[in-house]
Amino acid sequence: MAAAQRIGLGLIGAGTTMLVRRLTRRTMHEETGEPKLPDMVRRSTSVWLLLLLSGAAGALLALGDVLQEQRKQVAQRA
Repeated sequence: MAAAQRIGLGLIGAGTTMLVRRLTRRTMHEETGEPKLPDMVRRSTSVWLLLLLSGAAGALLALGDVLQEQRKQVAQRA
C-alpha cells in the first residue's frame, strides 16, 4: 500500500511539474516564439539579472529542503 501511495504521489508531482513548466513557458514567450521579457532585462547584462536568478534558485532549493524535512517527519510518525 505504501509503495502504491509513493508511486501515486510521484506521478502527481511529475505531472504538476510538467504543467507548471508548460504554463510558465507559454507565459514567458510571445506568440512568435520570442521571449517576453521587460526592456530593462533585454538590454541589461548587469549583475541584477544574476542576483534575480540566484535568488530564485535559492528559493527553490530552500523549498526542496523544507519538503524533504517534512517527508522525514512524516516517515518518523508512521
